[in-house]
Formats: sequence, C-alpha cells, structure tokens
Amino acid sequence: MTRARRETPADPPETTVRSRDGDDARHERRRASRSLWSACEALLGVPADAKALGRALEALREAFGCDGVALHAVNAAGTPEPWCARGEWRARPGDLRDCLSVPLFRAEERVGTLSLRAGAGQRWSAAQLALVRTASGTLGAALGTRLELERLRRTPGRDALTGLADAAAFRDRLAEGLAHAARHGLPLGLVMVDLDHFGALNQRYGRASGDAVLRETAMLLKLTLRESDFLARLGGDAFAAILPETDAGPAARCADRLRRALEEHRFARAGRLTASAGVAACPRDGLDPLELIDRADRALGVAKKSGRRRTVRPEPTHAH
Repeated sequence: MTRARRETPADPPETTVRSRDGDDARHERRRASRSLWSACEALLGVPADAKALGRALEALREAFGCDGVALHAVNAAGTPEPWCARGEWRARPGDLRDCLSVPLFRAEERVGTLSLRAGAGQRWSAAQLALVRTASGTLGAALGTRLELERLRRTPGRDALTGLADAAAFRDRLAEGLAHAARHGLPLGLVMVDLDHFGALNQRYGRASGDAVLRETAMLLKLTLRESDFLARLGGDAFAAILPETDAGPAARCADRLRRALEEHRFARAGRLTASAGVAACPRDGLDPLELIDRADRALGVAKKSGRRRTVRPEPTHAH
C-alpha cells in the first residue's frame, strides 16, 4: 500500500523573515568573533602587526555596522592612548550617536579600552553587547601580556629578549616553590618546552626572525598559563613553566595546551611551528630542584628523539 505524502504548508512570511534575521545575526556574530580573534593574533605578533590589527578592527566595524572602532592601550603614566583605530571614532560636540566602550583587563590590571561608535540611529543589540564583553577578556589578556613583557625586558632577572624570567631567576623560584610544596604537602609541576627545528628556522630566515619567533612564543605561552604559574626562558629556544599545586597528570595536560597554542598560531615569517615538551612533578619525580630539572629535561630529550611534537613525562623510578 502506498502511503499518501503529507503536504507541508509553506511557512508564513513572518516566519521566513524571522529565520533569515536569525541567520543574519549568527553570521554577524561569527564575523565579529573572527575579527576580534584576529585582533588578538595581531597583538601577539613581533613587532605588533599594525596592518593586521587595522584589518581586524575594520572587519569588526563592518560586522557590527558601526561608524568607528578604536583600541586604546594604557601607557606608562596610566592613561589610555590610541593604539589603532578605524572609521569615525572620535566624538564631536553635539554628536548623539551611541558609543560602546569596554575596559580591557589582564587579571586585575586595566590595560586598555575597546570603543565602538554606532552609526546614526543605530542601537546595540543584546547579542552584540554580549559578544564584545565576552571577547574583551581575551583581547585584554593579549594586550596586557604584550605590555607586561615589553615593560620587563630591561628589568634585572629578566631575559632581555622576551621579558620572561631568566635561568637564574627560574632556579631561585623553583627552589622556593619546592620548599613551599614540601612544607604544605602539595605537588608542584615542571614543564619544559622546546621549539622543533628552531635551528633550521634561524638558518632559513635569519637571526632577527628567530628572535621575533621567541618573543611571540613567550607571549603565547604566558597567555596560556595561569596567573599563578611562573614562566622563564632558559636560553636558546628552551622555556620552562613552574606549576604550583599541580601533579604529573595535570602538568602533562598543561604541556599539551602550551604546544597546541604554539601550533595554532601563525608566526609572521615562519608560519606554523610545532614544539616538544618534557614534564616532571614533585614529589613523584623528585624533591630537589636539580633532580626535578634533570627529570624534565630527560623527558624532553625523549620527546625530541621520539619524533618531536609530543609531550613526555618520566616513568617513576622510586617512591618519595
């Protein structure tokens, strides 16, 4: 028996319009989200990619249909000053257009402001407000990390190229961290990260490009870690992170996140890069700073010899 086909009535016009409006709103959110992420990527470039940042802000202006957008960064005196802007973003006397201004924070520190000026008669939708407020966290973290490391590059105990702690400061902090962990019966993780084929990159693109990659790597790693973690450059393309209250398993997962952050980033000249990581944790792999460093370094060596682009943690040798 043939089943009769049920005819589906056509959607009423208002339903079709509402569906189209919903698609347009989703498309707008995707465009705006992509442009905000592009702005973050541009801020992490070395030097900061002004053209890429300008393109990202222009894309954001178009996605929201507003007349102007500006990114302000807080200077050494603590006052926001324009970093990059697109369109008509300065207010004039008698200008009654809406302005959406969102402060940008890195942790508790205000590092800048993102401002958008509406077109004539334009009102911000709830979706637009939510997107900008959510994205401002990532944008603030990227801007704040850049400003902090640039400020620290000339500080004693800091690596002059990246602004991260240097090898001596790293050893001091590791000794302090292990002493604190022992007193309170807490674990402590150590991650060592090394860029794959960095020597070949230096030979192909030159020392200046290699230095730019190291500075971008420092910002990406710091942006991925928690505020309580301690990141250092040990020399060359070797970086280390001390992870308080972190055992071997979570430390390995953190190392994977750090490697993914590097792999997903496009470096200016070098393009996509990969990294290897070695992990150790106290008390599992040792209680002494030199012992823990040795275990993490050996694990990193295994990762390199096993084909790179992986995280390795040592097998426990004895109970502590």
